[in-house]
Amino acid sequence: MREANKAYVEHANISVLNAQETIDFLTTAIPSWSVRGQGEMDWFGEKIQWFHVGDDNTYIAVQTGGKGVVQNWKESWTGVKHIGIVVPDLDSLVARLDEAGYPVDHAGARHPFRRNVYIFDNNRIQYEFMEYFSDSPAERNDYDL
Repeated sequence: MREANKAYVEHANISVLNAQETIDFLTTAIPSWSVRGQGEMDWFGEKIQWFHVGDDNTYIAVQTGGKGVVQNWKESWTGVKHIGIVVPDLDSLVARLDEAGYPVDHAGARHPFRRNVYIFDNNRIQYEFMEYFSDSPAERNDYDL
């Protein structure tokens, strides 16, 4: 539940080559998420499909019509490098995704109050999944430890 009158990120919108691939990835990662809405639209002369994958409060807008190849995240370029999603049980998520063929690409830095991993879907979109071990903002958001 979000606090009233507090800004938050509702969604991110991504274009992909294969929408079903990203839908499968996201709903495997987070089984409580589903396609909460979908449709077709004219995207500047091209017919595309869109899907909102998430829950009642937040989602990833996945749309068809992607072209080309996602840039290597290790290189310098302008654009979104990854999408960060907080989960309650990182170990379960990693096991589900690994079993479905999505291995961990790399883990984040060790920290006493959080743990994170980076995993790509088959469209080469990178996601950072993190689990926090503290409710204290000072501990969760510490950058010096």
